[in-house]
Amino acid sequence: MRGNARLAILLIISMLLILTMGCAKKVEGSDDKTEEQPVETDSGEESDGTVVLKLWSWYSYQGIIDSFEEEHEGIMVEEELFPFDKCEEEYMRAITSGEGPDVLIFDSGFFGHFTASGILQDLLKAPCSAGKYENDFIGWESGFSMDNNELISLTVTTAPYVALYRADIMEKYGFPHEPEEFGEFIKNPENVLEIARTLKKDDMYIFQYPTDLTDLTGATLGFFDKDFKYNRFGDLFKLSLDMAKETHQNDLEARANFWGEDGKEAIKQNKLVMVTLASYAMLTLRNIAPEQSGLWRVTTPPLGLAAWASDSRIGINNQSKHKKEAWSLVEYIATHKGTGGAAFDVVPGYKKVHGYGHNMNREEDYFGNQIVYPMLEELAINMYQYRLTPFDSQALQMYRDGVWRAASDSLPSEVHIDKMKKDIEESVELMNK
Repeated sequence: MRGNARLAILLIISMLLILTMGCAKKVEGSDDKTEEQPVETDSGEESDGTVVLKLWSWYSYQGIIDSFEEEHEGIMVEEELFPFDKCEEEYMRAITSGEGPDVLIFDSGFFGHFTASGILQDLLKAPCSAGKYENDFIGWESGFSMDNNELISLTVTTAPYVALYRADIMEKYGFPHEPEEFGEFIKNPENVLEIARTLKKDDMYIFQYPTDLTDLTGATLGFFDKDFKYNRFGDLFKLSLDMAKETHQNDLEARANFWGEDGKEAIKQNKLVMVTLASYAMLTLRNIAPEQSGLWRVTTPPLGLAAWASDSRIGINNQSKHKKEAWSLVEYIATHKGTGGAAFDVVPGYKKVHGYGHNMNREEDYFGNQIVYPMLEELAINMYQYRLTPFDSQALQMYRDGVWRAASDSLPSEVHIDKMKKDIEESVELMNK
């Protein structure tokens, strides 16, 4: 129901925007002589003519903003930050009421709700000129509107899936433990299951839940194709679901969430000794268990996959009165070399700042002085960032419910995959009516 309500809100927004533009055209050419009363609005300009842009995010870009203002005389940027879990709600409320900022930073986890046409500025159209960057950004394809006709955002930073694991424990149990060789070892699904079975004997786990591997393989497929047909099926997805059934039915999972208190305790107590998550989990892990510094390593995900976990995106509110200046800010942030220089656990979307020397040679002390960043860039370049839609959150919930049912059931994986596909496509059809 929550997904249906959000979609309805966004479709209403689109209709209102279209009606507003239509009414404006009618008034402009009307023969009606009635005088229009002036409407007081925030023009976004100071008395000296300086344009004031409002930027909303959950993460500060103040350093880049400072250099932007130095290079763009006559433009000031007011940054407002929100708790991450409040961004979607606040953005939606503001845009619905016409009070939104000029520029917004989105997380891909909720960006899909803003892809209905008319909500965000098409960056391919004047005064924007994003078309010249088509070959220069990771995730170009995921920045388009739901109808795939408008480019409405650019990737600022992106996070591929990685495997974080306790090298000391893998070595103790006779498994490969150096990052490159361990990554090669877990390409084989039987090797992954062998590790899980072996460590389970001593109450240690490499899976949180049955969705660990299906989330990974699903991220290589996306949710929907161009015709909104459900995408998570095929041999690779079946393999991950078969493995999920194996791990769940044989108690090979910690049944603890890395991001929750139970997961933190499982990490600290040496019970959860490997996780497959977005690369930004590196920083979280470091904060959870600083005492385990030097014991963890980072490698490529199981099954040898390069998969997209998350990214941050930047776009322009279609209601902005300063789109030319807003585009200057969007372009500056998205292509700024500082984005590359600051990276630790994510990769800049702009390819021309890849290979930044400090990142490529930096040793991460928490991960045993491992040089991690070049692997992140390689994974990011090779992964597929699929198109995001307002239907994704509903599909995500239904898909995860389906995986949990399948993991506990004796019926073949194909039966559950077919049911998920049928149910999700029917749900999309209902929401689309």
